[in-house]
Amino acid sequence: MKKILTFLTTIIFIGFIVAGLYVFGIPPFQSGGPFYPAAPALTQQAQTLPDFLTQDKVARNQTYDDHMNRGQLLEDNQYYSLAIAEYQQANALDPNNPDPFLKIGRIQLLTADYPKAEENLQKVISLDPNNLNAQIYLGRTYLGERKIDQARAIFAKIDGTNNQTVSYYQGILDAYFGDYDNSKKLLTQAISLGGSADLTQKAQNFLGAFSEFDFNQGGQPIHLKTLLGRSYAQTGEYEMAIPLLFEVIKEQKDYRDAWIILGYSYLNVQQYQDAVEALEQAKTLDPQKPETFFYLGLAYYGENNLQNAATDLEEAKTLGFQPSIQVDQKLAEIYLEMKNYSKSAQLYENVVALNDDNINYYIRPMWIYIEKTNEPAKAVTLAQKAFASHPNQPMSFNLIGWAEVGNNQLDDAQKNLQQALNMDPKLDAAYLNFGWLLEKRGQFDKALSYYSKANQLGNGNSISNAAAERYNTLIVKLKTDTNIGQANIAGPTTIH
Repeated sequence: MKKILTFLTTIIFIGFIVAGLYVFGIPPFQSGGPFYPAAPALTQQAQTLPDFLTQDKVARNQTYDDHMNRGQLLEDNQYYSLAIAEYQQANALDPNNPDPFLKIGRIQLLTADYPKAEENLQKVISLDPNNLNAQIYLGRTYLGERKIDQARAIFAKIDGTNNQTVSYYQGILDAYFGDYDNSKKLLTQAISLGGSADLTQKAQNFLGAFSEFDFNQGGQPIHLKTLLGRSYAQTGEYEMAIPLLFEVIKEQKDYRDAWIILGYSYLNVQQYQDAVEALEQAKTLDPQKPETFFYLGLAYYGENNLQNAATDLEEAKTLGFQPSIQVDQKLAEIYLEMKNYSKSAQLYENVVALNDDNINYYIRPMWIYIEKTNEPAKAVTLAQKAFASHPNQPMSFNLIGWAEVGNNQLDDAQKNLQQALNMDPKLDAAYLNFGWLLEKRGQFDKALSYYSKANQLGNGNSISNAAAERYNTLIVKLKTDTNIGQANIAGPTTIH
C-alpha cells in the first residue's frame, strides 16, 4: 500500500499554499480576517482515458474537424499534451487556420508554459490581427511572464466597453501603474457587465482594497500599494504582486506585511529560495506572527529542508495558527518523510478528528500502523471509525478488510473485502488487499491473480504500482523459497 499514498503528495502540498488561511494584517488598516486566495483551481487528471477517447483511429481518415473535435474532448478532460498533439495535426492539415494555434496557446497559458503560449498566440494574431481571444490570452501571458508594460499595451488597444474580461484586466493594470481613479471606474464597469462570477469577485476584491484605504484617512501611498499587492496575491496575479511589493519594501524596508505577501507570492510561483528570504525577513521583524511561520515552513518544504519546515510549522502551531488542521496535515506529511512514524500517525489522526468528510483521510495513518509501526489493532480502530462515518461506501469495507488482514483476522477480512467488491466490482484497492489476504493464507496462485486484477484495474495508478510490486515480490519468493516450491503460475512472471 506504500505507493497508494505518493500520487497525492504534490497536489496536497500546493493545496496547502492556496487553502483558506488568514489575511495579512496591514497596519493601520486591519488586524486580520479570513483570507481565501483566489489562485487558479488545480485539477487532478483521471488515471485512465474515458471510453470515448480510447477508440483506435486510422490516421488517413482523420480530417481537420476530426482532430479539432478530438482535441477539444481531450482538453475538456484535462489531457492537455494529447489535446495539443491533436491540434497540431489539425494545423498540419490547414496551416493558415488560426484556431489550432489559439487552442494550443490557451492550454499553454493555463498550464503556465508562457514562452510557448506567447509564440502560438503571436501566430494567431499574425493570421487574424483582430482576434479578441488571442489578444486577451496574449495579454494574460505577458502578465504571467511579468512583462507588465507589454500586457498593458495589449489591453489598451482593446475596446472593453462591453467585455468584462477586458475591463477587469485594464482596471488591475491601471491600479498597478497608479491610475487609481480610472482603475476604480474600469473595475466597477467589469462588475456591472457581469458574465463571470469569478471575475466579479476579483474586481470586488480590488475595489475593497481601495475602500479600505479610503476609510482610513491619512494613510501613506505605500499602504495602498501593499493593499493592492495583497489583492494581486489573493486573485492569483502573483507576477504583478511581486514587483509592486518590491517598490513598497524599497521605500520602507521594515514593512512586515509587505514581506509576508511577497514571500507568499514567491511560494505560489514555486520560487522557494526567494520565498524563504522574504519570510525570514518578516520573521525577524515580527517573531510572533503565526502566518509567517506557516508560509516559511511551506517554503522550506519546497526546498526539501524538512527539519526547518517542521520547526517553523510547529512554531506556527504554537502561536495559534488557524485553521490548525492545515498545520497538522502538513506536519504529518513531513514527519512521514522524516520516518518519524509515530508522530506522523498521531498528527494524521488529529486531522481525521477535525474533519473526516473524505474517507481517504484515514488511509495514511492506517498505512503507518500496518506497514511501519506494526500496530494493526490501531488500524482496525481507525477503520471502524471510518465505517461509522461512511457506512455505505465500498471503501469503508475495504479499509476494515485491509486492517483486519494486517491484524491476521483473515476470516473477518474476507467478508469485508468481498462486500467491498460486491458493492464495487472494479475497486482496485480491494483486489490488492484481497491478494494480500490470499498470500497470507498460502494461496499463492490466487493471490497472484488478485494482484494482477488490481494492477489491471488501476491502469498505472498508485494501486496498480503497489499490486505490481507485490506480484513481482511474490514471484521471486516462489522461485527462491525451497519450502514453498514452484507454484502453478497461470500468468506472466512479472508485471509492470
